[in-house]
Amino acid sequence: MSPEELAGLLDMARTCSNGGDYLEVGTAAGGTLREMMKCFDDASRPRFVVVDPMNYFADQLEIVRKNLRSHDLDPAQVDFRVATSVSAFTPAEDAREAYDFMLIDGAHKIRYVTQDLRWLRLLKPGGVACIHDYNDRHEGVKLSVDRFLRKHPNYRREQLVGSLMILRKSGSSPSKEITFADRLWASALTPFLQLKINLRKRLARRA
Repeated sequence: MSPEELAGLLDMARTCSNGGDYLEVGTAAGGTLREMMKCFDDASRPRFVVVDPMNYFADQLEIVRKNLRSHDLDPAQVDFRVATSVSAFTPAEDAREAYDFMLIDGAHKIRYVTQDLRWLRLLKPGGVACIHDYNDRHEGVKLSVDRFLRKHPNYRREQLVGSLMILRKSGSSPSKEITFADRLWASALTPFLQLKINLRKRLARRA
């Protein structure tokens, strides 16, 4: 995440706390998580929930914890859910979890982004969701978010900072944010987008 994007993210994170939790889908080494947690002192910090399968690189979870401890942040304050976005969502929905703020920055393939957008159902009205890598280079992210916004007028585009799309939820959704039809659409597009990626790589190697 660029400095400009991080600044925009943290500005939103500081202003969204309203008694709900904060969610990060996809954390890598925990650098952005660390900066979001540092927006608050120990007394006012909301509970952070991180959903990540923790298989991006070796010892990922321990590296994230060390990153937090090196900045005087207690990893025990974070609810780490070592799971895919798909498998973690249903238990969270069944528990009626509610979030003030979300950062979605997981896998960028269209089917995964579409699955990650299911979490917006748990975003409280008035809450903010930030989605990273919304740009032409990451077509799966852009297509998923654009389709989502066309279908759900209760989510509005707050601003775009670099490739960080910031959305605000104005009210509860009358239907599920992501349906079977959405997942089918994403699955159907997956091979075509992958073909485009492969062609770009081949052309780059020849250049």
